[in-house]
Amino acid sequence: MSLAVQAQDYDKVEIKTQPLRGGLYALFGTGGNIGLSVGEDGIVLIDDQYAPLTGKIRAAIAEISDKPIQYVINTHFHGDH
Repeated sequence: MSLAVQAQDYDKVEIKTQPLRGGLYALFGTGGNIGLSVGEDGIVLIDDQYAPLTGKIRAAIAEISDKPIQYVINTHFHGDH
């Protein structure tokens, strides 16, 4: 049995932002969602997607806040993200 693995074209991925409430946001891209909590002291990032999307994710976060990312919480372990 063989599995076809399709390469992701990260250049085509767009990170979309959805405000939720009270400093909470959801970011959507590929491979899952990102949670964002913006507080007085900084940002908590919940899950972080794929490394090639780092620049796009940081740009989307910068549109929301100029505060630093203080913590990253990964809710599960996958070696690719």
